[in-house]
Amino acid sequence: MLAEPRGFCAGVEKAIKALAWMVRVFEPPVYCYHEIVHNRHVVERFRDQGVIFVDDVADVPAGAPLMLSAHGSAPEVVEAARARGGAVVDAVCPLVTKVHHELKVRSRKGYTVLYVGHAGHEEAVGTMAVAPESVRLLEHEEDLDTLDGLGDEGTPVALLAQTTLSHDEWRGLMGRPGSAFLISGCPTAAISALLRPTVRRR
Repeated sequence: MLAEPRGFCAGVEKAIKALAWMVRVFEPPVYCYHEIVHNRHVVERFRDQGVIFVDDVADVPAGAPLMLSAHGSAPEVVEAARARGGAVVDAVCPLVTKVHHELKVRSRKGYTVLYVGHAGHEEAVGTMAVAPESVRLLEHEEDLDTLDGLGDEGTPVALLAQTTLSHDEWRGLMGRPGSAFLISGCPTAAISALLRPTVRRR
């Protein structure tokens, strides 16, 4: 029997506390862009308190209070949220903010950034939208086969990872013999972005 993981990282705990504060302070309904965490019990508890979860900020009435979830949001989503005129609380996890910053910095310096993550996950979508012209998603080992020649002309390459990945998921790509990851100069920096509670639980 394998126990299910329990508990949240500090970033998620902060987001839950912030949404609880919004529920106390604002008249219902309070809106939240995406489910605040991937936890049915937490989400249902907030629904019972009048929180409405949406997948498009256009569904939020003008002037209504809105929280952006811990997974992080694309820059255009943040801009659209603020343009609606209501109170906006961006509860993005600090580690996700760190990854967004690193992507922006590397993009400005001309890097091609290989982002290891899950296609369609809120965090991956938000992160890749920071610099879509500079980032390429790697989700499966076979994705490495599409990288032939990357960096051959001296273009620098950097690695970043979705913070909720486990070390097992990361090693599955990193450990492939002869993988294109050998061209990267900063695997340690990418691994350090993994959430420590996630690594411990897995």
